[in-house]
Amino acid sequence: MTYAFTFDSSACSGCKACQEACKDKNNLPVGVMWRRVIEVSGGGWVQDGVAWTNNVFAYNLSIACNHCVHPKCAGVCPTDAYIHRADGIVYIDPDKCMGCGYCSWACPYNAPRYNPELGQMSKCNFCFDNIDAGLPPSCVAACPMRVLNFVSLTPTPLPQGEGQGVRVLWELPASEHPFPLPNNSRTEPHLMVKPHVAMGNDLEKKISNYEEIHPKHQKSEMPLVAFTLLVQMAVGAFWAAQWMTDSIFLIPYLLIGACLGLGGFFSFAHLGAKRNAWRSPFHLKKSWMSREILFVGLFSAGWLAGFILPEMKWITSLIGVGLIYSMAKVYQLRPMPAWDTWRTTAGFFITSALLGQVLMMNLLQSGGGGIVAPLLAAELGLILSAKPNARWTISRLRVGLIAAAMLGAGILPAVPNQLGIWPSLPILLLVVVEEVIGRKLFYTALDERAI
Repeated sequence: MTYAFTFDSSACSGCKACQEACKDKNNLPVGVMWRRVIEVSGGGWVQDGVAWTNNVFAYNLSIACNHCVHPKCAGVCPTDAYIHRADGIVYIDPDKCMGCGYCSWACPYNAPRYNPELGQMSKCNFCFDNIDAGLPPSCVAACPMRVLNFVSLTPTPLPQGEGQGVRVLWELPASEHPFPLPNNSRTEPHLMVKPHVAMGNDLEKKISNYEEIHPKHQKSEMPLVAFTLLVQMAVGAFWAAQWMTDSIFLIPYLLIGACLGLGGFFSFAHLGAKRNAWRSPFHLKKSWMSREILFVGLFSAGWLAGFILPEMKWITSLIGVGLIYSMAKVYQLRPMPAWDTWRTTAGFFITSALLGQVLMMNLLQSGGGGIVAPLLAAELGLILSAKPNARWTISRLRVGLIAAAMLGAGILPAVPNQLGIWPSLPILLLVVVEEVIGRKLFYTALDERAI
């Protein structure tokens, strides 16, 4: 037996009783909604000869977790906190969730929501306690128009009384799903929709209650920005030191370890339920975040072993390659098309090499501008060759910072070392700032998803 939600958009009044019943049943705090009623509208006045007519339209779409056939949230979770029942219901085990939020990145429907009171992710569980007791989900029971319902797919293939025209979304490609559902999902959502007539028109559609259904993240993502940049700097510095000197001096080596430790601290601080963090490396079969965490641990162990066994440093460098690759794969998600590209992987490797090279140039007081400039040029090429984004003003600031760093790298050989300063320090600062901007653009895009 498998369950699916059904929704008749053609008769929904938009009363939001389902939304409120869900919040009440699950005692959800302000800003956390498992079920959302999305208001879609469009159209306007159109001139036809001397007359003016309007083609204004509006419809509603009630959506929660779709308990997909292939739930991406469950696949990416590093602690394997998601349980996929035999009846298709997907829910979160609070004894495993560490509140990292990665499942919300991966879900095309943005169904998992961070609950700040629990410090964990939460989502619609299909009211499986009601289901097990022979009762309907609370949202279904609350709908006064009976447009929201649920159905068992066995033995009844379609909901009773729905008539023809019902779209069985898990049997249709995402490109045929109604707006505002994403057109790039492969999760096969367990949702049937009887469409409103306006769903099929070619007019521009927009979400009218965007602020209501899509509140901003309730915790800062800056610790993750710090984690990625510090770890990439540590790996890149380790690489740079291998060819810049026969043996890494103590202070640079300790600074590499400090970057690793500080990055790990910020990553740990970002978690809402830190007690479950120990589970994070154990979902290696599916989760790139688990693999990333494993490589961080291996790289840290290799760094530590390098104090005793210098020959381990080349093995550690190879582990660093796996670390940066797995880190890039964490960000390559289908719901984020701008990052789901080879540019993400290339950009992370360039960033690591760039940050590490400039850091070592400062610490070892050696040359290297001839390498920094091509790395900056490669990063600039990745940015300019990507599709334009809505935050182009901020991206131009980043481009300007990269150009300034390239200029600095070009004139660096002419700066005398007798001045008693680190001449490449301004380059390091420029690179760090532009990389922080790049990471922030990703999290801004997360907040600006359609649903």
